[in-house]
Amino acid sequence: MNRFEDKVAIVTGAGNGIGLAIAHAYAAEGARVVVADINEASGARAVAEIEAAGGRAISVPTDVADEARVETMVGAVLEQLGRIDILVNNAGIVVHKLLVDLDRSDWDRQLAVQLTGPFLTSKHVARHMIDRGGGGKIVNISSVSAVMGRIKGGPHCTAKAGLTLLTKVLAMELAQYQVNVNAVAPGLIDVPAQRDEENLSQAYQTRYLEEVPLGRMGQPSDIAKAVLFLSSADADWITGQLYLVDGGLMSGHYSFQGVHDYTLLDGH
Repeated sequence: MNRFEDKVAIVTGAGNGIGLAIAHAYAAEGARVVVADINEASGARAVAEIEAAGGRAISVPTDVADEARVETMVGAVLEQLGRIDILVNNAGIVVHKLLVDLDRSDWDRQLAVQLTGPFLTSKHVARHMIDRGGGGKIVNISSVSAVMGRIKGGPHCTAKAGLTLLTKVLAMELAQYQVNVNAVAPGLIDVPAQRDEENLSQAYQTRYLEEVPLGRMGQPSDIAKAVLFLSSADADWITGQLYLVDGGLMSGHYSFQGVHDYTLLDGH
């Protein structure tokens, strides 16, 4: 099934993890993928992997928090590929500290990447979609942290909550141009980089999974499937929505206290 034959899909933060899985999934269904990662080496490796699997991809390094670089990236994509049909705002960083111990620079950087970044990329990509006569899909990668607080997650929760409302505002403003904007909110995903970044102890993971009805951590491919659905023609009448992809974690009474016990986050 090639739902995205010859479509051009930009995936930010596609050098590894969830973003890489999304990039592979688009390429497997015929899309021309733009790997927009801040790390040039990671982007090049991702492109090599996609091409080795028979897909088509280019790497355009960018820092989504820098508007000049975002504008340059969008221009480069249009010059090389001629159009942009899909944007997936996936780039992110995580800093785990109590708010009273958090440096202002850590706060600013995380919101810059995870909230300002999607605003900037969406702004410049949407302008192209409007100028060419409308049509297109934007999918933001949010988090279950957008709808619940957790200790040592202040800037992350704040950014993702803001991203959820940004999704809704963009959806309302761009609907007249037939541009759909939605968000996917992953639960805990089995990505080594995420486990390292979030410094999740085994005790945290075990207690977390006790609250997941489907009984396992998510895989990057679980998120990729949801993203591809929301950017396909099957989702043409869906916009402004937050899709929880969390194994059922948030579907019932959420009683897991581990997210409120910061000693479980650092292995103490």
